[in-house]
Amino acid sequence: MLAKRHHPALASTQPPTYRSTRRLESSYPDCALGGDIAYRVERLPIGMLLMYCAGLISALLGIGSGVLKVPAMDTALRLPIKVSSATSNFMICVTAAASASAYLVRGYIVAPIAGPVALGSVVGAILGARFLMSFSNDRIRLLFVAALGVLAVQMFLAAFGTGLYRGTA
Repeated sequence: MLAKRHHPALASTQPPTYRSTRRLESSYPDCALGGDIAYRVERLPIGMLLMYCAGLISALLGIGSGVLKVPAMDTALRLPIKVSSATSNFMICVTAAASASAYLVRGYIVAPIAGPVALGSVVGAILGARFLMSFSNDRIRLLFVAALGVLAVQMFLAAFGTGLYRGTA
């Protein structure tokens, strides 16, 4: 992910296919670059395979799949990092809503805890979207790689029983 990427508007390296020109072209506003940036999805079959593998690995490891899906969308589908992170957040929202409904039916949701968490999530999403527009793609990419590094260290320590957050069971 740290490899130097070209300007997002010039990032498309392959000729457009029927799928990419038909439905998978769009643009996003970028204040840091001063306007709307057009992009299109490339290499869709490999991207779909990587998304499936990201979900499978995250389920096996018990981690969020966003840490795997963002790099997959960034490298395989050639999406700009801002689009990758926003799409990952949307996927998390959909799957969290499905999980929450299952927990709600079983009576496992504690309203005094869930209410403030939900409110904080909404406020955080709004603020995050505003900050995302003002940061450069390179800064977001560097921040994401740093977060991946912290996660890798934490998982490595947990594998040897010296995790940062050791709970008592």
